[in-house]
Amino acid sequence: MTVANPLRALLLAAAFSMPLPGQAQDAWAKNEAWLKGAIKDCRASGRDRTTCRHFTGEALDRLFGIKDFCKPNRCLKAVEIEWELRNAPAKWDALGKAADQTALDKARELASAGKAVIAVQNERDRGQVAILMPGAAVPSGAWKLNVPIAAAARVDRPERSVYGKGISWVFDEPGQVALYVRK
Repeated sequence: MTVANPLRALLLAAAFSMPLPGQAQDAWAKNEAWLKGAIKDCRASGRDRTTCRHFTGEALDRLFGIKDFCKPNRCLKAVEIEWELRNAPAKWDALGKAADQTALDKARELASAGKAVIAVQNERDRGQVAILMPGAAVPSGAWKLNVPIAAAARVDRPERSVYGKGISWVFDEPGQVALYVRK
């Protein structure tokens, strides 16, 4: 056996274990009806905002098999997810703030490669979480940056819940938004 064969086997194994851009699209396409329905239900929720509260945990489970944010009886609220990321970051890497174009570009690139990437804000103990979607960046007039598209359900303002719009629709201040990728 030559040295090239184990090396070739290792390279092939690595190539097949990397997510392809199409695989990221597949998870989103497979769950598109549920995601859009949940966002629509959140936007129309009125006083009962249960759909909005549990969207992020359920969506991360459906899209990426991440079960960390759902318990047997309920999924964590956005503020609880933000607290987990801040106080127990072992499974997530910080990419930077959304005010940094380089961090936004890296986050979009990772989301398009099939990684779980989230944008998180905690303002006065009112958390918001958006899940970044694969796809091209879109210009944000409000932020003066090119931003990734996202899916997000806002409990405090359900009318600002989005599917396939720039993250600037969800958050007002990019400097208060942290970006994370699942390790």
